[in-house]
Amino acid sequence: MAEMQKRNIRGSGGWLPALMIFLLMVSGWMLKPESQEAKNLKNDLQTVVIAQTGEKSNLNKKRIDDILVSRTFENWDVELVLNADKGFTIMSTKQMMWQQAIAILTPLSDSPQLNNISISWIYPVADGQNSVKDEQVMSFRLDKETRDQLIWANVEPVILPDITLDYKEHPVLNE
Repeated sequence: MAEMQKRNIRGSGGWLPALMIFLLMVSGWMLKPESQEAKNLKNDLQTVVIAQTGEKSNLNKKRIDDILVSRTFENWDVELVLNADKGFTIMSTKQMMWQQAIAILTPLSDSPQLNNISISWIYPVADGQNSVKDEQVMSFRLDKETRDQLIWANVEPVILPDITLDYKEHPVLNE
């Protein structure tokens, strides 16, 4: 029996170096710098967002908090994380987020290289201790198939929650 255990230990020793080499290869691939194509796409997205909504929000924050792009088989999935403007009321703030999202989605929908476009809006929210923290208050996604069916000039902001996928709203937007 002791001999069998020794054989199992020795037999599994060949797997350890192979596993380590595989992990090194995978980690090297994951740490690869961003491609030039991804950088160009981010720059194009930044240009569209700033042209449609301005470089800063009316709360004096940079409009773009983050732009994430990921390659699919043929195209790109995009997530835009943006700082929202403050309206006179919560409803007008929400309305501005919808209007600005449509303004951004209209030119982006013409791009054949974009699959899913996700937009997340960040807005200051007071917690129970009256401290204010920037939080994601609205997010949604539109796939290419849905965008291709829309006539953007006819899209009313109020229907955006109904035509998007994965629509989420923070409770603060319903106060």
